[in-house]
Amino acid sequence: MKSVTLRFLAFLGAFWLLAEAANAQVPPYADEHLELHVDLADTFVRSEPLPMSDPSESAMPFAWKTVSNFAFGKNRGQLTMVADLSALHPYFRDRVQLLIHNCKKRGIELAIVETYRSPSKQNEYKTMGKKYTRSKAGRSKHQYGLAIDLVPMIDSVAQWENRTLWRKVGLEGEKLGLRWGGRWRHLYDPGHFEWTGGLGSSHLALGMMPRVPNAQLYPCLQADIAELRQWWQQWDEHQMRELLEETTAVAGSMP
Repeated sequence: MKSVTLRFLAFLGAFWLLAEAANAQVPPYADEHLELHVDLADTFVRSEPLPMSDPSESAMPFAWKTVSNFAFGKNRGQLTMVADLSALHPYFRDRVQLLIHNCKKRGIELAIVETYRSPSKQNEYKTMGKKYTRSKAGRSKHQYGLAIDLVPMIDSVAQWENRTLWRKVGLEGEKLGLRWGGRWRHLYDPGHFEWTGGLGSSHLALGMMPRVPNAQLYPCLQADIAELRQWWQQWDEHQMRELLEETTAVAGSMP
């Protein structure tokens, strides 16, 4: 009954438009426009449910942009690095996008080296020595989508040693409330930016997430983070398999 009523109202609406057009002595709506009105009415009366997606079955992590070792001229280990902003916490992602945009306005091009980092990848860095990291798996902000590694580029060449350029980038990041690794004394890491809202690694390891400023701009934040965690877990499992295959291959090549 409701469907019939809505169709009748749509017909009356189309009839009224024709009458008004005639009274105003302007050409009436064309036939295709009337069909559009009927189609619009149909959208209100159709009751088929929308298809639901299951994040746990999503292939999204494997569609993330990744980079391999030496992609930016430095040894970053054998496990693949995620270099996709969509793998980051939504608020932090927006801050990073602003950083990239603001630097570009100043003529500085930034390349994304690594965003989310799996525990397996973190442990790989740990085995490579203190010049890479002092943090084991679970202690890095990368594991919570709250850190990123960037590098400025000139003529497609990564500028790892250009301290003047790094300072410009670092100051832009700090203006946005990001913590810059270029301020660290014991492990100078100018390409690293993070934001935790005052939380430490121990809080993050317990599952806590920072409160975001202007929370009204992120009405679906909890759902977004829950989905991200599922994607992170899928990537973690993928990298554990990748590491196992690599270890097996090395063992098989030994005499």
